[in-house]
Amino acid sequence: MFDGLQAPFLEVEVGGMVETKLVLDLGIFIEDVVKEFRMKTKTEGHRRPPKVIDGYLPPKRATDEDDFPFVIVRAEEGISQPGSTQVSVSFIIGAYTTETDGYAHCLEIMQRIRTALCQLPHQTLNARYQLEFPIEWRNVPDQPYPQWLIEMTTHWVMNTPALTDF
Repeated sequence: MFDGLQAPFLEVEVGGMVETKLVLDLGIFIEDVVKEFRMKTKTEGHRRPPKVIDGYLPPKRATDEDDFPFVIVRAEEGISQPGSTQVSVSFIIGAYTTETDGYAHCLEIMQRIRTALCQLPHQTLNARYQLEFPIEWRNVPDQPYPQWLIEMTTHWVMNTPALTDF
C-alpha cells in the first residue's frame, strides 16, 4: 500500500484538499505502474519493487530495513486562482547498486512512470487532475554512491475548491 496518508487521515473527508488528494492518487497510480518491476536492494540477491512514499523518506530506523529502491511522490509548489489550481509534483526515484550504472536503473523507472502518465486518457488522472507538459527530469549531479537518484517534475491543473468546500 502507498506509504502516503495513513489512517486515521484516510478517514478524513478531503473535500477541499486537492493537493493532498492529488499526491495520494498519484502514489496509488505509481504503485501500480512499478509493482512488477524488481530492483536490487542492499541484501545480496534480493530484489523488490520500489516503495512508493509520500513526501520524504522516513527517519533512519533502528532496523536494517532499506528504503532503496523507492519513488517519492511530493507536492512541491502550487498556485490557486479562481477556477483552477496548478500544482507541481516531483517524483524522486532512488535505486541501489554497487555498479556504476545506477543512474540507468533510476532512468528505467522514470521512463516507465513517464510513459504511464502520458498514456492516461486525455492526460487526466481520475477524471480530476489534468497533466500539463512538459514533464521534466534531471539527474542528481552528486550521486550518493551506491545509492542513485533522479528527479522528475510534473505539472497538474485541477478545479479550485469553492470556499464553501472548506
